[in-house]
Amino acid sequence: MTANRAQNRQTENKPRRVPVSGLRDILSVWGKDPNKEYRFVKSSDENAMRIQTFKRGGWEFTQAGEHSEITVGDECVYKSEKSNGSIVRYPVEADKNGNPQWLFLMEIPKEYYEEDRASANAEIDELEASINGKRSPDDNKLGQYGEVKISRKQGK
Repeated sequence: MTANRAQNRQTENKPRRVPVSGLRDILSVWGKDPNKEYRFVKSSDENAMRIQTFKRGGWEFTQAGEHSEITVGDECVYKSEKSNGSIVRYPVEADKNGNPQWLFLMEIPKEYYEEDRASANAEIDELEASINGKRSPDDNKLGQYGEVKISRKQGK
């Protein structure tokens, strides 16, 4: 009986073994704020131009640590300690020059995200309208005749 208890204690604290060829839950995010949208942004470091572009667009690094509900995937996700918390990053393949690359978890308020999507969709709608414009063979606009139908699936 005591041998079983000792064995159970040893197995309780061990992480579940995942085979090398097995699926890993590396980039799943739990504890997300329902009022925000999240995405991973690939960059060489947290001050690179791509990150700065996202920051200008209203995106911020997602904070993880003691005072955050955010949990990300397996143990191989790094948390870079900063004075105001820690940011979440995951190493990925180096760029063509051999520089290390990272995926940084970033977030934005849902209202900004929806505004950005609406703006992008308006541009696409305008482009599609120009493509779908009906022309008759009598028009002097060379090459613009016939009809094109484009449909798009609605979804996320």
